[in-house]
Amino acid sequence: MQLHDSRPLPSTDLPGAHARCFPRGRATVVELHGEIDVFTVGRLTVDLDTATGRPVPHVIVDLRPVSFMDSSGLHLLNRAHHRARARSGGLELVSDQPHIRQLLRLTALNHIPLSATLDDTPVCMARQ
Repeated sequence: MQLHDSRPLPSTDLPGAHARCFPRGRATVVELHGEIDVFTVGRLTVDLDTATGRPVPHVIVDLRPVSFMDSSGLHLLNRAHHRARARSGGLELVSDQPHIRQLLRLTALNHIPLSATLDDTPVCMARQ
């Protein structure tokens, strides 16, 4: 007796989540776009791993273009934070969205520095 349908699942390669990386002073900015969830986090992991894999990485993750983030996205940010710290660097977050800021606070990721704009990040303030 067959208990479930064994047809393959539909493709989960959903559009919308991507990253744009660029230098800003001594930091690398990883600007995340779209919905960050279990289906899209894989493609973003590559960009964050590249940015945090350098010696003494200073990474700013710009979350302002993010429209949604689930626990997969939170895990991604926490992992990137630990990778940067393990290489004597640091990770900073940027978000001006109240729902993203509250999500970070409620899930205890508020130990990662959070600013509302790129100019307000500690690494950029140090340049001035």
